[in-house]
Amino acid sequence: MNNSGRQGPETNLDYNALHWFALYTKSRHEKKVKELLDEKGIESYLPLKKEYHQWIDRKKLVEVPLIRGYVFVRISAKNSVFVLELYGAIRFIKFKDEMAPIPDFQIQALMQAMNEGIELKKRNYPVTGQDVEVSDGPMKGAIGKLVRIENENRFFITLKIPPCAFEVMINPELLKPYIKEYEKKTHVSIPLGI
Repeated sequence: MNNSGRQGPETNLDYNALHWFALYTKSRHEKKVKELLDEKGIESYLPLKKEYHQWIDRKKLVEVPLIRGYVFVRISAKNSVFVLELYGAIRFIKFKDEMAPIPDFQIQALMQAMNEGIELKKRNYPVTGQDVEVSDGPMKGAIGKLVRIENENRFFITLKIPPCAFEVMINPELLKPYIKEYEKKTHVSIPLGI
């Protein structure tokens, strides 16, 4: 991004146009952040689902965030600082150090699904720096570190195979968090064709 705050050569983000962004919040502060956004007149969306919570003396149907820790906000990127000043707001989701806009049609589809009562299954993406294991395909069982996310379909992991490391592009659908209790598992080896 250039110093003017406008669209730079490596981004398609128009800093003056309205876009949807995912705002990360403090734990259990999603409803409060949504309330503060509403008070400021900032368009936002917090998808809520109903689930039963059990206490010692009773069971109650409550509304909880569909995606815990996040509120969707529709603002121009140049005004993001005003949102981050709100109590409970932490940061916006970014790709390559840029705020990552969410296409309008995706938020509209989520709203429609929620309004129609369609059951949604949440899928967690791993985060950069996380150890991951390939769960299927020709590299099944390989363990590496997620080093880069270019977009939702292009994740890069590093495979550490002494005496060097290799970076591999992989479909995120094939990745799962690496569970440390399996550390003794055989690691993948790639013949180098000496």
